[in-house]
Amino acid sequence: MALDEQTLDGADGRAMAQGWTLPADWYVDEGIYRLEQERIFERSWQYVGQVSSLKEPGDYVTTEIGRVPIVVLRNNEGSLAGFVNVCLHRCAEVVQGSGHRNVLQCHYHAWAYDLDGKLISAPRSDREEGFELGDFCMERVRVETFGPFVFANVSSEAPPLAEQLGELPALLAADDMDFSAVRSLEHTEWEVNANWKIVVENFDECYHCPVAHPSFSRVMEVSPDAYVLESGRYWSRATTPLRVWPEGRQPSLPYDPAGVIDKGNFAFLWPNWTVVQNPGPRNVMAFYFVPKGPEKTVVVSDYMFGDDASPELIRQIVDFNVAVGAEDQRLVESVQRGMRSGRVPRGRLLLDSERLIQHFQSLVREAVAT
Repeated sequence: MALDEQTLDGADGRAMAQGWTLPADWYVDEGIYRLEQERIFERSWQYVGQVSSLKEPGDYVTTEIGRVPIVVLRNNEGSLAGFVNVCLHRCAEVVQGSGHRNVLQCHYHAWAYDLDGKLISAPRSDREEGFELGDFCMERVRVETFGPFVFANVSSEAPPLAEQLGELPALLAADDMDFSAVRSLEHTEWEVNANWKIVVENFDECYHCPVAHPSFSRVMEVSPDAYVLESGRYWSRATTPLRVWPEGRQPSLPYDPAGVIDKGNFAFLWPNWTVVQNPGPRNVMAFYFVPKGPEKTVVVSDYMFGDDASPELIRQIVDFNVAVGAEDQRLVESVQRGMRSGRVPRGRLLLDSERLIQHFQSLVREAVAT
């Protein structure tokens, strides 16, 4: 699908450099959504899950990257491998969900593939002249890891994951985000009635925190001089210290933030993955925003904690994040309704506080327009 001149003019790069946002119709239009699936998600590294869920040969998980169903598994050599999860017979998905299989057998007509994607069985194929099993192999998908996280890419031309990550791993390590010191304890998913870009943009700024997140603002410093914003080519992040209250004036906190981690760390990786560390015991939270239409997003979260976190404290921190997430859901769904109205063609950012949104929107425009 080609973008017409009027659509591109609405996302004029010069206007965006001055602080004007993407057009409101980019958050509701079905054509823009289809372009994003093709030009953003099918050309970038997408989060699949955690290495811990793929321990043994035959362990597998399935997901979609843009319009493409994929399966990622541990093969018999002990390596991670990914394939387009589409049967070469009649295009059904070969496997669904997650679990363990010694072979990947299609649920439609029982064509079976080994853990290297090669066809090893097709019922009644011996009755067909010239049919050779060796002529069929599932299309490979690139798979790489970052710490405990598994990513996949359906594009053969995209740069390696390390290039997309850029300087981010070194910055996170310098802030004591130690993935080897935490283990996965909880996984949740929920639907949000908002475009995926609105969800990312909400993550990318804390201008709204003093107004909309009272518990968050009691734990972490949210003043503009303390909340540090930085970005690279395909990543951005914000860091902020633990809030220090005057003696005798500290309010009730959602959890005790004392511990080895003394600041909040909120990192974004293009186009839709984030990793968070709250002050307190060792903890890492990965949040992944999956588009399900122009006005619907599924938020996937994985919570990881170290041995220094008690079960009670873990519950309090998870509940704290769930409460903040519920506040964010109300905000982004409100924005979506405003976008849908069409009465404000585009917004105006305050770049001192919202420049990471500008960074993200510039990447969106660049990807969709090329």
